[in-house]
Amino acid sequence: MKSVYFKSIGRISFIFFIGFSFFILISFIMLIFLTKPENEVEVPSLVGKQYIDIHNSLIRRGLRPIIRFYDVFDIDNGIVLNQFPEPGEIIAEGSNVKLVVSRSSLMIDVPGLTGIELPFAINKLKNLHIHDRSVSLSLGVVSYVPSNTIGENIIIDHSPKKGEKVTLDRKINVLVSAGKKDIEMKMPDVTGQSIDLCYSLLLAHGLDIQQEISKTGRIDESGTVTAQSPAKGSVIKKGDTAVLKVQYYPVTEHQYLGYEIIDYTIPGDEPKGLYEAVVEDNKSKRICYSRQMSPGQRISFVFHRTGNSKISILANKNTIKVMTIDVEDFR
Repeated sequence: MKSVYFKSIGRISFIFFIGFSFFILISFIMLIFLTKPENEVEVPSLVGKQYIDIHNSLIRRGLRPIIRFYDVFDIDNGIVLNQFPEPGEIIAEGSNVKLVVSRSSLMIDVPGLTGIELPFAINKLKNLHIHDRSVSLSLGVVSYVPSNTIGENIIIDHSPKKGEKVTLDRKINVLVSAGKKDIEMKMPDVTGQSIDLCYSLLLAHGLDIQQEISKTGRIDESGTVTAQSPAKGSVIKKGDTAVLKVQYYPVTEHQYLGYEIIDYTIPGDEPKGLYEAVVEDNKSKRICYSRQMSPGQRISFVFHRTGNSKISILANKNTIKVMTIDVEDFR
């Protein structure tokens, strides 16, 4: 009886030993697996490089870039100024790499281009100087208009205007004389042009100009025509309606130079007829809106203003409303 009992105890002990050993083995394997060192990555040298050039490379290495912007005046936009960890350090894959990236606040005054031949104007934009540094501005949309008084290829006007402060990525749109030519009654191409430069051009064609205004989140896009109807080259005649889609950046402060919006509903007791908006500012007195309209309709348009301005709404040449816009830093 005793031998059977001890044999049973021995068999149970053996089974327990085997099970316990198996448990230890599995635990050891799991421990090794769970504590396996992560892949390691050497931090590259990033200072002085354009962030857009190194972003994808960091992601491919398994690193996560964390950006903090630093406003500068004398360095190009998007340059890596500092980094952490330092170049050459070994870190785990998936780690953060903190970068300080330049955000250029460099502004330059737009030079005067009116009265200059187009090639000379382009050269002038390419050779500007600020803070002992050579910089350049690029030409944007070029629109040609016949003129009996201004020679061919001479700039009549430009936007942004002379003296307006812009960043170096801003493009300068110009209106250029095509010389003495018969005005063809075809719709010119004004898409991409500034509304203040092309409005008078279209008004000279005898068109009824309607603006469809949409908001933009970028101040440099304010006043830009994004679409037009009729299309470029379409045959037009006096009295036809031209619809222009114009962008507007809502402003909270009125700077010396900038685009503004007027939104006015014609009172019910006013007559049907020609409604105009005459803007008078530090630059000139000019018509910025002209349409045949009826009471209850809305006068809505974007225009460029220089300094303090007075906007007069006229019905059949009679003033029915006067509005003013005062410049915060110019009063």
